Amino acid sequence: MKKDQGAFSLGVPQKPQSAKPTKEVDWIEEMVGALFDPLIVFPSGWEDTIPENLKKELPLRRLAHLMLCNKGEASWEEATDLEALLYMYPLTLAHPISEQWTRIYLYLGTQVMGQKFPGDIRQESLSDYDMGELRDLKRWIYSQRVKARKERARGEKAKPKQEPVKYDQVRFF
Repeated sequence: MKKDQGAFSLGVPQKPQSAKPTKEVDWIEEMVGALFDPLIVFPSGWEDTIPENLKKELPLRRLAHLMLCNKGEASWEEATDLEALLYMYPLTLAHPISEQWTRIYLYLGTQVMGQKFPGDIRQESLSDYDMGELRDLKRWIYSQRVKARKERARGEKAKPKQEPVKYDQVRFF
């Protein structure tokens, strides 16, 4: 039985959990991705209202996440808490979300904002089920990031190299 169908669903397909990456991790590619990968957000028309200070903080959070992954304290195939929060931000402005996703959203806000987050709505922990749903969302966001990175690289390779234009000299003799 699946919960949160219909208008309250995030539209994220369910995937089985994996503790280790499915393939060898390319550390350099991940670092470049942390700095230049696009921000994945819920398409709702509210994308332009995402706070700039959080967007500017994203590459640093991604790099910190890579350090945790390198130590074995985080999963390589998951996005950061900030990315999950920024994905959900336009969604919450577009339409109401279920109680479960509200708890997850408040948990992400608490994790990202720390002491700046209002005490009366802080969510310090999640149930195992809610944490599983959050991890599924984070894995889906990460997979969309990697997909966008590969499409961008494919597009750059597909562009024909511009060769210098050769002009025929007018012959006077």
